[in-house]
Amino acid sequence: MTLQILYVEDNELVREVTSELLAQDQRKVVALATAEEALDVFKSGKFDVVITDISLPAMSGLDLARNILSLNPRVPIIIASGYALTSVIQNLGPNVRTIVKPFEAEEIDSLITNLCAA
Repeated sequence: MTLQILYVEDNELVREVTSELLAQDQRKVVALATAEEALDVFKSGKFDVVITDISLPAMSGLDLARNILSLNPRVPIIIASGYALTSVIQNLGPNVRTIVKPFEAEEIDSLITNLCAA
């Protein structure tokens, strides 16, 4: 089974590098630059996990997470940030986690595996 990942990052270089990091044999990554694009794509597809930067141009990653959870409260979401966000995401539910940037491949792989296995 191929894991479908929706990845949102407005920095083009970071998006390209991280997409390559995320794409493995059993993973397909759809990488986008804005939360608005991601929300549209999420509505028309089936994704197993959403990974988003918190700081995006118009709609923040946090707002994107809230919108996606209103459509599917069970989808795992990982919010990436340059600082710890634990208190900010507590009210978003059990399927939302954070990761501090820059992160190592092993960190994100472990988080994806743990969230998608639950």
